[in-house]
Amino acid sequence: MHITKKYLFAKDLSNEFEGYYLNVQADIKRDCRKKTGVSWGSLMKLKAADYNQDDQQLKCYLLCFMQKNGIFDKDDINVEKALRHLPRGVQGPSKKTLEYCKKIPSNDTCDKAFQLAKCYFKAQPEVLKTVSFV
Repeated sequence: MHITKKYLFAKDLSNEFEGYYLNVQADIKRDCRKKTGVSWGSLMKLKAADYNQDDQQLKCYLLCFMQKNGIFDKDDINVEKALRHLPRGVQGPSKKTLEYCKKIPSNDTCDKAFQLAKCYFKAQPEVLKTVSFV
């Protein structure tokens, strides 16, 4: 019985942390949408894997989202921090992909964030279904 109580407590803490994490993510997304003025249409197209967009607001939204999550700093992606936001099952292959994608040239930091996301999700489209940046 004692073990069960500890397990339930740990499970409750896990659920509480997950709820907190989701709330923080919702706040980040809302703040970045407000800051950049990105349209829902552009976000939905990106979520549907439509990378043929030249929308500066969308590009800056991705930069904002990555910066607020600690993934993007000093004008580039921090691969180790990015991996922490991904499901464990894809972290191994994602490391190589992110290292490759971070070398793609870009015009500015907003474009860098977009090119990185585009390259990564094209290489690993299954992750797009599990990661919510919209």
